[in-house]
Amino acid sequence: MKVNKEIAMNMPFKFKKSIKKLKIAALVITATLSFSASADSDTASAVSLQTCYADGLPDRAKCGVITQPLNNNSPEQTIDIHFMVIPAIKPLYPDEAVMAFAGGPGQSAIESAAGFSRILKYARENRDIILVDQRGTGKSNLLQCELDDLATQFVMNDMALGFDLAKQDAIECRDKLNSDLSNYTTVAAAPDFEAVRAALGYKQLHLYGGSYGTRIALEYMRQFPQRVASSVLDGLAPSNQSLLAIGGAIEDSLAALFEQCQADAVCAQTYPNLEQTWSQLLQNLEQQPLEMTVRHPRSHQPIAITLTSNKLYSTVRMALYSHSTRAMVPLAITQVAKGNVDLIAAMMAQGEDIMGIALGMHQAILCGEDWAVLNDSQRAQYGKTFIGAMMIAGADATCPIWDVTPVTADYYQAVSSDIPTLLLSGGLDPATPARWAETAMVELSNATHLVAPFATHIVAGQSCGDKLVASFYDNKNTADFDTSCLQEDRRKQFFMNINGPASSQDKE
Repeated sequence: MKVNKEIAMNMPFKFKKSIKKLKIAALVITATLSFSASADSDTASAVSLQTCYADGLPDRAKCGVITQPLNNNSPEQTIDIHFMVIPAIKPLYPDEAVMAFAGGPGQSAIESAAGFSRILKYARENRDIILVDQRGTGKSNLLQCELDDLATQFVMNDMALGFDLAKQDAIECRDKLNSDLSNYTTVAAAPDFEAVRAALGYKQLHLYGGSYGTRIALEYMRQFPQRVASSVLDGLAPSNQSLLAIGGAIEDSLAALFEQCQADAVCAQTYPNLEQTWSQLLQNLEQQPLEMTVRHPRSHQPIAITLTSNKLYSTVRMALYSHSTRAMVPLAITQVAKGNVDLIAAMMAQGEDIMGIALGMHQAILCGEDWAVLNDSQRAQYGKTFIGAMMIAGADATCPIWDVTPVTADYYQAVSSDIPTLLLSGGLDPATPARWAETAMVELSNATHLVAPFATHIVAGQSCGDKLVASFYDNKNTADFDTSCLQEDRRKQFFMNINGPASSQDKE
């Protein structure tokens, strides 16, 4: 099956050393617990929770499941929604909790527990954290198809972008899933999160959404405003902004990298004309892919690779999500231009298993919400970029096969709300640029937008963003914020050779 999840829309990216998949471990049941949050008499119902653990999460959590209608028109069809509660260090606000929404679209919130625990570590000091596997992800009826192994990805004539399947592959995946993806859109999923809140008995929630998670968080705000005390939206991907426009963000982030290298004396000397080298390399690979043999990054056995322009661009694009991998890009480009693909092959391999994007759920969002309303003007605009053209071509080929019923027109209206809301954007974000946040906040009358100019994707995971999130939940405004820390430049020095970066002194 020709599926590669490494480039799903706007997921955060780290190499395997720092993004080992956070699969929830087998549940260790020590007791059946009644949840102790103050019950809301209007909505609360008993729910049994079990002690559970997740990889990378040092503390015990509590896990549970509720049953929801799959479709309101067919109440006899149901779906189990699984969730986790990471308890507060000191529960000063027992009637409140933080609801965190996963990105992708298609990531499991529970599998990302350790990451959310880090991002929300200050918020967790006095409030529980709720993680819900959105329908179609994780344990909530995962909609996933078999993925190609690394050897197959390396030699296939091209590397798909998750949503860019061959038609036959899409048909096989659709038939295997045997699900109407129309039941897995953002609109359909929002009531599940509310049902979890009601079952646990919290009176109000503070929301945290990152990447696609901002879209479902906004939809929750639209459908259940009375339940939201405040909201932090980090890396905006709102419903009134097409995900198919991501190509512009990628090119802007890459242009900033070229500019940074040109401004650095050592980088400019080591990699002269880097942008031109990149452009020429893409053209050359478009005409004639490189076919070589490299060492498998883990087994070190010989493995064939066909490097195409799509594979190269896709791999470089993913490297832009992290400062650590971003620093390797000039060296990787230059090495490929010289005919050496070892480094780019290693970078491709690191993305083999990342993030566990649920393909079916991902397609429900892309096809039912973004491709469904794509007009000629947008096609022309988004298709000017490398990734944009690839995404549109893939969606045109496969969305008719997935046959997702489009969401209604009112979904595309900007969410109107006076809920205290903090919007965070990274100036180097290759997925959700700051201008997308401005699109989201046109009807948010009580919103503040902060931009960290040197941050990549997900600001709360960089600089002081995690502290600002917790402070906002406590105060519901930014009046006393010291945002100077967001100006910190945490970009890393570029690698001058395979051994690592070099300073100006080293060069001399």
